[in-house]
Amino acid sequence: MNNSTNGTVRKLVNRVSGVLGAITKGGTPKTKRPVKSVEEWLAPVQEPYRKALLSMYDGQPQQGSDGNMHTIDTLTRITPKQGMWMHNVALAHKPAAILEVGMAYGFSSLYFLAALERNGSGTLTSIDPFQHDAWKGIGATHAMAHAPQRAEGPAFRLLCDRSDRAIVDLLRKGERFDLIFIDGNHRFDDVLVDFYLCDQVCTVGGHIILDDMWMHSIQSVAAFIRTNRDNFQEVESRVRNTTMFRKIKEDDRSWKHFNTFPVAVSSNVDG
Repeated sequence: MNNSTNGTVRKLVNRVSGVLGAITKGGTPKTKRPVKSVEEWLAPVQEPYRKALLSMYDGQPQQGSDGNMHTIDTLTRITPKQGMWMHNVALAHKPAAILEVGMAYGFSSLYFLAALERNGSGTLTSIDPFQHDAWKGIGATHAMAHAPQRAEGPAFRLLCDRSDRAIVDLLRKGERFDLIFIDGNHRFDDVLVDFYLCDQVCTVGGHIILDDMWMHSIQSVAAFIRTNRDNFQEVESRVRNTTMFRKIKEDDRSWKHFNTFPVAVSSNVDG
């Protein structure tokens, strides 16, 4: 046999030996875990939230605030895995008030509202200046149709304004939130401003979640928080696309405080 044939035989022998070795040691060759279907992920979610979410994940036309049916794109969404994790965070911490920056079609809103209904308490406030234009009011229509009813009214409200203005208004009114999800404008400075303002309406012991950690802008904001905001402690998110911070105290840094932090390398992906 030539050298090429010898090399092929050696590779085959090594592969078989590896499999036999694993079996001899009581192990088995590694196999990929079966991928969960959307239906399987959403099995724990009660109706009517489950039906609404399945309809959107299936890409079916959705009713907007104008009463008409509108097509939706298949990219603007969170995964069922991420949605169920956020749903379970809300179940575990039983927030009295949830704030989300960015609503779009209302995927995250429905997961939160389903948890609030299970908890028997709590409200959701969503900020989205483009809800009735770019998103045709689909998210708001779902939320208003399915929000739990409280003594004071629906457990949902929509603020159609820019997040910097809306959060300042909430702060001036003295409102506070126990769970905050930031998924609005994804430019670095916008996300940093959203975090800075959300900190001021976040209760001590509350949590702030940053979405879309695949983006360098969001990674850089998370790096700033880790190195400069000692009033927040990062906690396990279990979802790669998010990072979560728990507020452990109010911000009491010196007026001149600053630590350098790693900024993710720029790429055209973010542009």
